[in-house]
Amino acid sequence: MIWKTNTHLFTATVCQHTGKTCPAVQRMAEKLSQAMEASKPVTSDDFEIAGNSVLNHCPMECPAKFEASHDRIRIFCGVTPEAETEDLNRFADALFDPHPHPLTSTRFERPCAIVEAEPVTVHQPLEQYATF
Repeated sequence: MIWKTNTHLFTATVCQHTGKTCPAVQRMAEKLSQAMEASKPVTSDDFEIAGNSVLNHCPMECPAKFEASHDRIRIFCGVTPEAETEDLNRFADALFDPHPHPLTSTRFERPCAIVEAEPVTVHQPLEQYATF
């Protein structure tokens, strides 16, 4: 699923448990994007936050691992706090990046769903993402 707010373009995979996109992780992604947008005036360009949460409004009450910067936000659902962020990002790159690098590792904790948000720029038409 792809959707857009005034500040971010969101891309979400379907949940491997429910077969649908998860409204709980969608809300979390939008709230994180609002927080990152609000922090811009008082943070540097390389500001990042990362953490873990539990999606209480998810039917599975999935644990979620997130990382957010002014350049990109990613939320990985259904993974433990110990899951390797580097492996999760390579997996997400294979899904979302139009020019991904090969995914060489097959042994890592796979998320049941992923959401990615990128800031919308003035010259970034939504149509460029219609290749899914």
